[in-house]
Amino acid sequence: MNAVIWVRQGKTRLALANISGAMMIQATVPSGLGLLFTDWEFDGALLWAGLVTMAAVVYLLLTMRAHRLTPGRLAFAAFFYLVFAVGLVPILG
Repeated sequence: MNAVIWVRQGKTRLALANISGAMMIQATVPSGLGLLFTDWEFDGALLWAGLVTMAAVVYLLLTMRAHRLTPGRLAFAAFFYLVFAVGLVPILG
């Protein structure tokens, strides 16, 4: 709810930081359990996930540093999920 309030007040960076921090905390325990109890292999799918994630991070950082973050540009960042999914099909297929 804080993120919604902050976006309405024009504090988009604070809202993004709140959402990102919550996601990081929520992902820590499952990721830790996954690392402990599964075999990890560095394969094409993992490399693809890392590359697309880094591209999304670079896009968002550059957009924020240029002070040009808008709802439309933030929504465009969801395009990276589509790129990941489409690229994953031939890797796993």
